[in-house]
Amino acid sequence: MPYPSFLWSEPLGEGGEREGKTPESTLADLLSDKELRERSLPLLRIPCRAEEIRRRQELFQAMLYAEGFAERIAALERRLADTEELYGEMQRAGTEEEKTFFFIPFLCRFFDDAKALAELSGAQGHAGRIGAFWQEFVENPDNRMAEKRCRDLLERHDDALKITVRGSHVEVWERRESLRGKLTVMMRDMGLEDAIPPVRQPARVSAELAKAVSSVYYTYYQAAAAFRADYEKSFLAGEKNIAAVFGYLPELRFLLDLTAYFVRLKENGYPLCFPEVTDRREFRLTDAVDPSLLKRGVKGGDVVPNDLDMRDGEERLTFYILSGANGGGKTTFLRACALAALFFSVGCPVAAKSGRCMPLDAVYTHFPADESFENSGRFADESVRADEILEGATENSFAVFNETYSGTDEKKSEEYSARLADAMFERGTFGIYVTHIHSLTGGRIPTLAALIDEENGNRRTYRIRRVGGTSSSFARDILEKYGLDRDSLEARLNAGKGGV
Repeated sequence: MPYPSFLWSEPLGEGGEREGKTPESTLADLLSDKELRERSLPLLRIPCRAEEIRRRQELFQAMLYAEGFAERIAALERRLADTEELYGEMQRAGTEEEKTFFFIPFLCRFFDDAKALAELSGAQGHAGRIGAFWQEFVENPDNRMAEKRCRDLLERHDDALKITVRGSHVEVWERRESLRGKLTVMMRDMGLEDAIPPVRQPARVSAELAKAVSSVYYTYYQAAAAFRADYEKSFLAGEKNIAAVFGYLPELRFLLDLTAYFVRLKENGYPLCFPEVTDRREFRLTDAVDPSLLKRGVKGGDVVPNDLDMRDGEERLTFYILSGANGGGKTTFLRACALAALFFSVGCPVAAKSGRCMPLDAVYTHFPADESFENSGRFADESVRADEILEGATENSFAVFNETYSGTDEKKSEEYSARLADAMFERGTFGIYVTHIHSLTGGRIPTLAALIDEENGNRRTYRIRRVGGTSSSFARDILEKYGLDRDSLEARLNAGKGGV
């Protein structure tokens, strides 16, 4: 039975098997080690289809703004994690008698999990649809009969079960009643699950002891064995294959981990939006900011926002050259755009006021060694990575380059930079190329500039604006900037004549 996925259009367990098109180097460039938990990083590398982006946006809206929804998802993750451990104990059982004794509490726990999933039926959007599926599952007459038989067995013969599974029963079935279980829940709630030490597996019951217990509790064992014979195949190896529900764990953890990241942004005043998904070739953001600035202690209200306008029409505006003075905000703008592309591509909120974007097939980045969280550098390494981006990027990719080829002389840097930027522009790839090489600006590739305030000692404004789209218009912008254009000169000449 294919179970519906929270994150993918395919059934549970299949979407996460897609190839991660966004390179690991992109995550290393954009995210520090402590920003997101490592367990969720692989899913950031798999871009979503349009319907999946909308589905995840619904889920993240509920996680961030629907009262109690995130807590229900966290409780569901804990339940499934405990059930998975119990399932593992059953799989490790050394005898048929031991496996039979484990099967009863495991199936009861699964039915509890199914009911917890069914409680989502009242939620909005896709979560509600998943809840409706599980509500139907729970109410299925065959499943209800199986649950009744299972609970009757567990209730009537609980003492025998405790004696039989002994330590395993205490360690797994009643985990949250133990001191370790309470500490585990606390650490999960604090986001410290990675620090939880592994469970030491209890000593296995010997085959002789398991057989002896099954003989002492003969009536119970015969009933349990009959129940297992009736249902194990259909629930574990047949159409239902309920072990597949553990595929929800990476999905729920992705929602929880990313929500924790965006909650920190929201609490510190960073804007969050869910860009409109469009089938037009455009990637547009209003008042976008770089969320990584929070690591430096910068509050959202202190960040200068900028717009991004990328579109493909009569004029190709998908790829830009960005130039300007050092310290003018170019790298910050680049990171804001790249992080927006990365998060949007996997259906997450974006740090901006609003947006309208098309789905992307990958996000590529190239930062120099001193601005990357992974120290790569040197011209040879830069060339290899740039060539990999050039080979992999398509017209539906997003790629940013920050002073690429800075590890060589000026002439070679200009040659290689021009070739790379031209290739990206010709292909129609969405992206930005930051450079100080003046010859790359003002040509057929549209140009962005980091503005400064000349009237205030060349103060950095951290504003990024488009300047000329062609060489002549770019030159005209520069002349107007310094009052050397024709109109300004004529005005000065006329003023001079009037003063004679």
